[in-house]
Amino acid sequence: METTNTTTAPDRSARFAATERRDFYAPIHKALRLFMTRTLCTVGSTDPAAAQDVRAALDMLERLLALCESHLKHENEFIHPALERARTGSAARVAGEHEHHQEAIADLRDLAALVADSPAGARAAALGRLYRTLALFVADNFQHMHVEETAHNAVLWAAYTDEELDAIEHALVASIPPATMFEVLQWFLPALSAPERAGMLGGMKQGMPPEAFRAVLGIAQRTLSAHDHARLLRDLGLPEPVAA
Repeated sequence: METTNTTTAPDRSARFAATERRDFYAPIHKALRLFMTRTLCTVGSTDPAAAQDVRAALDMLERLLALCESHLKHENEFIHPALERARTGSAARVAGEHEHHQEAIADLRDLAALVADSPAGARAAALGRLYRTLALFVADNFQHMHVEETAHNAVLWAAYTDEELDAIEHALVASIPPATMFEVLQWFLPALSAPERAGMLGGMKQGMPPEAFRAVLGIAQRTLSAHDHARLLRDLGLPEPVAA
């Protein structure tokens, strides 16, 4: 029994220690998973006979695809070079998958256009085809993100300090247009845990002009449950709104 304890304890500590490293994949991947699953459910539940609902679903899909394209670009430009500097060839597999994802995004846009252009009698079949193709895209991305969060993080953590990883992330974030940042925040905020959410907004509070931060708080109020929103305000040391 004593032998078992002495051999398992270091392994457990190592696993916990690994989770404390700087991980810039986790937050954006949580946001993407939420956006993807919500969009998939929306497309799947849309009434093909309700033209306005179909347009709303296709608009949601386009916003998802635009964010996916932006995410691919940022990883290609900022994270893959860091991986290759650390270990030559370490980004090759995922870089190839990114090319496949670009093709899949183009295919989804074609299918969405087919839905939009279909007469009422053919719209259900077109919407069903879009839904099934989107489901495969989501499934592929979930596996892809798992590889990045495990294999890629292992390479990054072995080669860089957390301060160096912070510098990479700061450069990436600085390249994102404000409109895109505010778009993704509506998925970031409900996707993160309460401590993650408070940590992210605490940093924003320190680095953003007050007016811009008020806009971020407005997104939080619109996208979070009343309980989560109240918790966020408490964590940030901000007054909760007075009930009417």
